[in-house]
Formats: sequence, C-alpha cells, structure tokens
Amino acid sequence: MSEHRQIKKIDMDTLEGAERKVSHGKLRRAGLAVIVFLVVAAGGYAAYRVIVGEVIASRFTVNRMTCPACVITVKEVTAKVPGVVEADVSLAAQDVIVKFREKRTSPDAIRNAIAQAGYPVKPDGLFRPSGAGIDDPVVAGVHGKPVFLRDIKVPLAVRKTQTGTPDAAASAFSVIGKEVLLHAADAATIVVQPYEIEEEVQRIFREQGLSRDEFTVWMTSTYGAPEKYYQVVGQRLGIRKLIDEHVLKGVTDSEARKRKVLEWAGNLFKDADVQVLDPGFKEKLHASAGQDEWKTFWPRMISRDSELKSLLLQ
Repeated sequence: MSEHRQIKKIDMDTLEGAERKVSHGKLRRAGLAVIVFLVVAAGGYAAYRVIVGEVIASRFTVNRMTCPACVITVKEVTAKVPGVVEADVSLAAQDVIVKFREKRTSPDAIRNAIAQAGYPVKPDGLFRPSGAGIDDPVVAGVHGKPVFLRDIKVPLAVRKTQTGTPDAAASAFSVIGKEVLLHAADAATIVVQPYEIEEEVQRIFREQGLSRDEFTVWMTSTYGAPEKYYQVVGQRLGIRKLIDEHVLKGVTDSEARKRKVLEWAGNLFKDADVQVLDPGFKEKLHASAGQDEWKTFWPRMISRDSELKSLLLQ
C-alpha cells in the first residue's frame, strides 16, 4: 500500500473512531437526560400526591332517585366537587361510589353537593380502590363494588318478625347475591319510584303494630339509620320488579315460577364477578358452609333457607 493510501486509511479510521466517540457521548448524555427527567417526574408526582393526597373512595346511600336522569344529575353534581375523580351511580341499589383525592375534598363535601341537588344522602363506608376498607373491612367485591363487613350485618328482610340472626354463610349469600341481582336490575334499567318505597314502608309499619317512634327506633337499631332501611326496601322492590317483568312474565304455575326464578338466579350467580377478599371472612364462610369461593359457595347456599331465597320465591 502506498504511503498516501496508508495515511488516508489512518485518517478515515481516526475520523470513524471520533464519530463513534461523539455518538456514544450523545447517547450517554441523552440517557442521562432521560434518567434526570424520570427522577424529576417521579419526584414531582410524589410531591403532587403529598399535596392532593391519594385516591380513596366513599360509598353513599342516596334515596329518592327516580329515573336514569337522576343518575346523570348525581354524577354531574359530584363531578363538580374539586378533587372528585369518578362517580359510579346505581339506580337499583340507590347508592353512589365516589373516588376522590383525600386532601382536596371529603365525604362531607360530596354529601353536601348531593344533598343540595335534592337527594337524601348518607355516607356509607370508606375504602381504597385496591379493595381495602378504611373505616370497615371490605370482605368481598361484586362487579367491582365493595361489600363491607357492616353490610353482612344488615338484614335483607324488612319486617321485625323476619329478622333474626342467620349464620355468616346465609347472611353473606343474601348480601352478595342481592348485589348480583341489583347489578342485573341496573342493566335492565329497573326503576322504583319513591312513592312505591313509601307505600311499602307504610304497609310494613302498619303490620308491625308499633308506634311511629318505636318503628323509627327499630329501623335505626337494626339497619343503622332510617335511610338505610328505605334503601333496603327499595332494593327489594327493584329485585322483585326485575323478576316479575323480565323473568316470570306469563308464567302462572307456582312450581314452574319457582323453578324458573331459581334457574335464572343461578345463571346470574354463575357468571357474576365475585371475589371474597378478607381472609378472616373466608374462614367464617368455610366453617359455616364448607366453601369460601363464590363459584362453589352459591350452589350450596341456593338450596338452603336464606333471606335472599325468601325474596326470590315470594
């Protein structure tokens, strides 16, 4: 190789080496910039979370929702509260679950917004979106909705003579099964009017043979608050309306009606998204029923007496 060509090759090798060094340097600087950006972003997000707080959720009992327009109204008024992230309203269950930034708003502020829109409302449990309860354990989730331990203690029956002390398995089946049926009622846009709930409450009140004060004391001690009692009455009416209008229409034979409604309910239970979350509650279910997973729990329970089965077959 001539001296000229050798010098030229050396120059090209030197140039390529220099270019590689420059490229590597650029990559290192770019990588460092990305790392710095991520660190700053993470720090900024952490600082943001410190300022606004983590996202938590509150459930509210909301009475006197009369139609799908009420669902829109409740969603809109809650969305206007600073710090609210999301609201999920159930017309059939007569409740709303609101996710919010804990340092930007509070359950009281959300409750006031709903009340000012004209709906009697009561806070009914705090929890984290992960499923952990804050003021009461969340024992199960039904289609993403929480079931609190306190819910298991609230009767589905609404007459004083009906309420007793069912075991944990029967109570869990009634409450979780009720939530599955209410999910179906929402899908079918079942509406129970406030006057229907009031008429039912008045009829039950007359049957009890109690004074108004005695009846109020009983409602409060058994259900936690009159609003909760009215909610349960409305939920029962919604489930029965769903069954009468969408399941048993045209079926008159009593035995055929029982078979059809139990088959229908069983299909809903089979396909339901139900998770038993609390380990201690799982133990109670297993001790009472021999099963603690919904898929194997409900078939065993549907053959036993429970408040839910009484409602289905009434």
